[in-house]
Amino acid sequence: MPRQFKVTVNGREYEVSVLELTAGQAAQSVPAAPLPVAAAAGSATSAAPAAAAAPRAAEAGDAVAGMGGVVVEVDVKVGQTVAVGDRLLVLEAMKMKTPVMATRAGQVTRVLVAPGDAVEGGQPLVTIA
Repeated sequence: MPRQFKVTVNGREYEVSVLELTAGQAAQSVPAAPLPVAAAAGSATSAAPAAAAAPRAAEAGDAVAGMGGVVVEVDVKVGQTVAVGDRLLVLEAMKMKTPVMATRAGQVTRVLVAPGDAVEGGQPLVTIA
């Protein structure tokens, strides 16, 4: 019989089922996809990059990662004015660099990542007010 566990990975909590097999026993069908229980909501409120902070939930005005990857460049600073389509930063995944563009005009109020930070898809990167 599968045992249920809660596992936290990169600040995100998942419920998993684990089936212990003994020698000569065949694996039984167990749901393979982890189900997110709750995303950690960090309290990154400072204007400085929060490289070590747990990811927080996306809010209105946030530019979010479209995919997981590593931040290779940050092109904006807190206080900078941006227009729709301006490049905010660059993510790299599987040796492919992808720019993250502003989807709204405004002023950058928070930069939540720094070069070298690993990010997950949907994670907030920059806040524009």
